Amino acid sequence: MCGQVLSVANNQLSSLPASLSNLSRLKKLNLSHNLIAHVPGCIYNMKTLVFLDLSCNHLENLAENIQTLVNLKILIVEGNNLHSLPKGVCFLTRLELLNLDFNDIKDVPQEMHQLLQLQKLACHPLDKGLHIIHNPLLKPVKEVLDGGLEALFNYLKAG
Repeated sequence: MCGQVLSVANNQLSSLPASLSNLSRLKKLNLSHNLIAHVPGCIYNMKTLVFLDLSCNHLENLAENIQTLVNLKILIVEGNNLHSLPKGVCFLTRLELLNLDFNDIKDVPQEMHQLLQLQKLACHPLDKGLHIIHNPLLKPVKEVLDGGLEALFNYLKAG
């Protein structure tokens, strides 16, 4: 397979074969609308990924080794059961879109202000930026988010 895009959305998948880590040139991977409870280990070997869609699965957490995906520009994990974010996400400094909507996230890592390519708090699904509004956030509080991304990053830096 010489393609750079793989979509296996809407397939009731709960895991992936380890051999997928051989897809060394893969740029875009869509695993949305499946039954995945843990990010399959083979994904962390896909160093060339720029787009990863894990939306609408059964994820409760992301492993710290998400940070190995240094080329990611778009990470979509909306509609899962994420309770928190690993600090590893904060090392994905090329992220332009991080969609965390509709999860169970109560706080975000203090290091999140390092994600300088996220240019705003986004509301529209197609907008680049940070999507985080539909979560039961305890910190940062809603008032901080009302001030936009700059207010959030300043809050985290002061933290």
